[in-house]
Amino acid sequence: MTPSNLTPDAVRFLRTLRVATATTLAAADLARAQHAGTATTFLALAAKGRDDWRFPAEGLTSADGLVRATLADERTLALQALGAAGLTRYAGTSVVVKLASGVELAGRFDRDGALALSLAEAGVTELDLAGFDIAFVGDVP
Repeated sequence: MTPSNLTPDAVRFLRTLRVATATTLAAADLARAQHAGTATTFLALAAKGRDDWRFPAEGLTSADGLVRATLADERTLALQALGAAGLTRYAGTSVVVKLASGVELAGRFDRDGALALSLAEAGVTELDLAGFDIAFVGDVP
């Protein structure tokens, strides 16, 4: 919605500026993803309450903002690449999720940037998910 006191040229300029800004931000996201390190870190910055720590219902976002981790159910950790930069970096790649407790879970992101890892087989609890890293297996994309 544009104010009625703007000239058509001003409106056209503002639309062009908006598109150019969005394009530049997307290109910067892609460049940042290509030059990022080989591991992505997740860390929950929440204090423990009266009960044991619980994985946030809204999930955790990685430190670089390219992946969101959620609990699909109490036995499955779902990882989803976010945005064009996240898909470029993670889609089709093999990774190892390294929990702070020392447990390592291996998997491969699908072409849509999704990965589901079974926690029940490894005996992982929610408390183990308070901090973990994703490391690439093989060549870094």
